[in-house]
Amino acid sequence: MINWNLKRKAAVLVFSLMAILPATQAITPEELVYDQVSKYVSAQQAADISRNICDAAATYHVDPVFATAVFTTESHFDNTAVSGVGAIGIAQLMPDTAAYLNVNPYNVRENIFGGVKYLGQMMDRYKTWDKPFMYAAAAYNAGPGAVDRAGGVPHYAETMNYVQTVENTRQDIWRIAGMQANTGRMDESPVATTKVNAPVFPALKEWHENQTASAVSPSGATAMAQEKIGTASHTEHVLQRSGKTKNNDNTHLTSFAK
Repeated sequence: MINWNLKRKAAVLVFSLMAILPATQAITPEELVYDQVSKYVSAQQAADISRNICDAAATYHVDPVFATAVFTTESHFDNTAVSGVGAIGIAQLMPDTAAYLNVNPYNVRENIFGGVKYLGQMMDRYKTWDKPFMYAAAAYNAGPGAVDRAGGVPHYAETMNYVQTVENTRQDIWRIAGMQANTGRMDESPVATTKVNAPVFPALKEWHENQTASAVSPSGATAMAQEKIGTASHTEHVLQRSGKTKNNDNTHLTSFAK
């Protein structure tokens, strides 16, 4: 005779264990971007910002995690942020730089696209160097002229701290997925060769639910969904730039002429 009461209790136990055991699945770069952005802004804002970062990264062939680490350090994804010298938004673009790039720095998507485009130029400039990500970050902060003259990260205290913060953030983002970030050299794989399953964190779970529940908008998410960007992480917002131009070649803060 079947003991239905016992079977019922067993079923309850199984479902209880399923509820508390961490789900596992491979995490994509897009999800990592969303998870990082969602630490600072609302879920809806994080979805929009991460989609824009990934769209721009696909357009300009930039690692979305690297761009996310830079923007974390620059503004914590606050597009209303304005530095002491007038750098604007998530990517902290100066008005003349935004004009050169033909973007409206007060528009979230255009601000992000401008910043990612500039990062792409710097990555291309230093792609044959030993640590392209670090030198691109240094150039974003101090200008490529300063990086070229130093033959690496310029010995400015702010720039060295900035580069270290970006790099730590970039490494941390990849570590969530159980991966080790590379240096950005052309002869390296974009990500670790062994991809492990990692826990689905609350923000990532929400990301999956949002992606499933809503249709992909033609303005941006389609490109992100169709193309997996497999290229290869906080301090207070960097507002100390007011004194940086005294000895730094701030190309992205002033102009692209240098």
